[in-house]
Formats: sequence, structure tokens, C-alpha cells
Amino acid sequence: MERAGQAPGGLIEGIADFVRLRSGYVPGHWVQPGQGDKWDQGYDVTARFLDYCSGLKNGFVAELNKKMRTGYSDNYFVDLLGKTVDQLWSEYKAKYAT
Repeated sequence: MERAGQAPGGLIEGIADFVRLRSGYVPGHWVQPGQGDKWDQGYDVTARFLDYCSGLKNGFVAELNKKMRTGYSDNYFVDLLGKTVDQLWSEYKAKYAT
């Protein structure tokens, strides 16, 4: 039997900051959309990425959070958005490339 993995800490922190972002409580020191080195870097970087994903499918973060109650898999991104998290990160970075 395959056991579900533990969610990356950066994703958990990113979900919390996504709520702040959507509530309008964005500190001035946060990164701009498209900045950051990896999707699960955490905090503002991950919050901005989750906001992008949420733009692809309304309610994405709530659905992801619900799936995470029993564990974690990167495949949740494929299940919900039809693309791997790495594909989504590449598209997100490309969207905001300067």
C-alpha cells in the first residue's frame, strides 16, 4: 500500500500567505508575481504561485488544501489542473519574465 507523503513546508506556509494575499494584506516587502526560485520556496513566493494557479481554476487552493488533509502528492496539481507542478511553475515564470 502506498502511503501519502508529507506536504512541503513551503506549500503550507504559501497557503497561509495566499489567504493574506486574497484578503488584501500584502506587505510591501513581498516579492512581485513571477519572482522566486522554486514553487515551494514558501511564503510570498508560493502565495503568488498559488494565486496564479487559482486563476487557472477557481477554487484551486481550497481543493488542494482539502486533498492535503490525508497526505500530499505533487500529482494533486495534475489531478486539479491537468499539468505537473513543474510545468505550471515554468508557465508562471514565463508569464512574468522581463
